[in-house]
Amino acid sequence: MLVKYSQQSFEQLIESLTMRIQLTDSLHSQRGATHTTPFELRGSARFSCCGECFASFAADSFKMPAQELQSLAIVRDLSRKGIGIISHQQWYPEHGIELQLENASEDARVARTRRLTPWCYEVGLILVKYDPREGI
Repeated sequence: MLVKYSQQSFEQLIESLTMRIQLTDSLHSQRGATHTTPFELRGSARFSCCGECFASFAADSFKMPAQELQSLAIVRDLSRKGIGIISHQQWYPEHGIELQLENASEDARVARTRRLTPWCYEVGLILVKYDPREGI
């Protein structure tokens, strides 16, 4: 897991990379609880937000040849057990990702990815501390 960074070093991390996501018109900054449909199986409420994070491959995760080891992403929503991000690169299910958020660091596993544009992917992450496959 990433070590906790101070506010200054988090800002230095964010400034060290270029944001290359091509957002679609439908992605906009909403805040607060999101509405779910009867077809979604969710164990906890999801809250919309908008912020940057630093995403990197977990040490034990596989990497596809064209993928970057670290990149900037946009945090789209949070829940007790997961995080939704928007990234310019495609992450694949079962990838292990270390996320550095403004006030915390988290280990996560990719649950799903959806391509929105050639440089915009919506990625659903499960936090490792809540993942039953991690033996917790």
